[in-house]
Amino acid sequence: MGFSPDQTRAEAIAAADADSFEQLSRIEFDGASDIQHYVRMVRDISKRFALELEFAAEDLEARLRSVPPATEEETGMVLARKAMRVSKHLKRSSEAAKEVGKNATKTWASLKTHFEAQMGGQEAKVRPKKTIDLES
Repeated sequence: MGFSPDQTRAEAIAAADADSFEQLSRIEFDGASDIQHYVRMVRDISKRFALELEFAAEDLEARLRSVPPATEEETGMVLARKAMRVSKHLKRSSEAAKEVGKNATKTWASLKTHFEAQMGGQEAKVRPKKTIDLES
């Protein structure tokens, strides 16, 4: 990913992600390949977002640990615990972003399961009805 010298890395990533969202919004779901392409893009965007959130959580925690104590009683352990409590929200956000990608991927598997016959696969499986012999 290239970016101009007057553009920061974060700005370049934001521009690339905005472009990805623009591409997503243009997909019309006219065929199975469109759906598969959409799902893959969502998965890839989610992975990148999850990784960014994970790095941000680690960076935030490290920076908060270096904040000077507010009182003499506030030790390094207390600051570390506080920093961990604050950064856990970004860590959870990272996990949620991973879940977005996983669930998007499940969309494709579900499509293949439920619309296999329409997609040119095998004929829809018709399960024989179970009957109960009440006379026995």
